[in-house]
Amino acid sequence: MPALRTRLKVSLTAALLALAQMSAALADGAVVMTSAICDNPRDAIDTLWVSSRFGANDVFYMRADTNQVVAMSAAVAFDARQDIYVVSHGNEDDIGPFAKAQFAANLFAAHPSLPASVYFDSCNAASGVQTVLAETNQLYGNQIPALYGPQGPCQLVGNGNPDVASAENRYDAGLQPGNQFAAVADNIMTVWTTQPYAASGMTWQAACETYANAADMPNLDAFRLAVQHTFLNAPVYPIGESHNYGLLIQWNTGGQAFFQCGLANAVACP
Repeated sequence: MPALRTRLKVSLTAALLALAQMSAALADGAVVMTSAICDNPRDAIDTLWVSSRFGANDVFYMRADTNQVVAMSAAVAFDARQDIYVVSHGNEDDIGPFAKAQFAANLFAAHPSLPASVYFDSCNAASGVQTVLAETNQLYGNQIPALYGPQGPCQLVGNGNPDVASAENRYDAGLQPGNQFAAVADNIMTVWTTQPYAASGMTWQAACETYANAADMPNLDAFRLAVQHTFLNAPVYPIGESHNYGLLIQWNTGGQAFFQCGLANAVACP
């Protein structure tokens, strides 16, 4: 019996240690945003997904005027974080307002220590040649263990579920039959560009641009959270008049997992 108790104690201790290590790993992430947060609600809502999926709650902002990465809502220095999650609209050549090489250079200047992973939640980030993944990895001597990015347009995919936390981030997703995606997306952008944000006296888009241009991080972070609350909790019915972003997540279906490259799997970044 004593031997059994000893084995159980050892097993329990090991399990608790593994759980603690897992929790620490999940919390060791930093989100990087750009002024693309002002394009529409997508980037602000995707930070909620990153928080739910990876436990990355420290949010940083890459300034277009100085190229610096500054804290939006963070308790720990950016360079101290192991995992980096870039949440920004983009394409093959640009991440937000930055050309891909400039974005990589800004990231490296702000985070000179080798990260464990860099995840690009930015459309087509892994498409083409000399991608932002390759640009970033090269600055670190091609030693980053894992880099991720989509090889097409990306979105949160709910496969019938509007919940952000349970969604998957995919590229080249399809749409469920009978969706009213275009109508709801138009409604969202109408609210974004014409309706007032809180008591700011400005539209959602104008308020965001004001805070972003002034690098007003407290107000920009409050705005980010307000986007999540407002556009994920809007009335759903009548659907054709709704601006609930969860409907778009619900209707997205299928899609492809992000491309992965880096030292860990010996895959060169394109």
